[in-house]
Amino acid sequence: MAYKDENMPAIFGPHLQPGEQLVNWAYGVKMPNFFIILIAVLTLNILTYILTKHYLVGMTNTGRVIVLQVSGINVKAVQPYQLGQVSGVRTSTGPIFTHISIAGPVPFVAKFHRLGMKANRDHAMAIAAALQQNQLAA
Repeated sequence: MAYKDENMPAIFGPHLQPGEQLVNWAYGVKMPNFFIILIAVLTLNILTYILTKHYLVGMTNTGRVIVLQVSGINVKAVQPYQLGQVSGVRTSTGPIFTHISIAGPVPFVAKFHRLGMKANRDHAMAIAAALQQNQLAA
């Protein structure tokens, strides 16, 4: 499914608290292990399609990061994180992907393609910077 910037407030709306506003959002995926992808190539990529997880990640004006695991327009799971209450944050930005990894309290890993949405790269980088800057000291 192609996600559009103008649809994000409606998708995140039910998961926002009263008075909270969505500031940044990004579309990302978590692909299966490389060896599973290699095996999947031999099975017409069906396994890759089935095992890939799709995420919409939003950051609010109150410092909450909301991770939605999605399938099309259906939200399968919701995981909120509060800035300053996460640990083990690792981020990187290359020419194509921005990677975000959170060790705890609930692990999360995804990569965000620069062309996932119109401003996907900018939003993903802003979320990554906020998480990196506000993580718990180890």
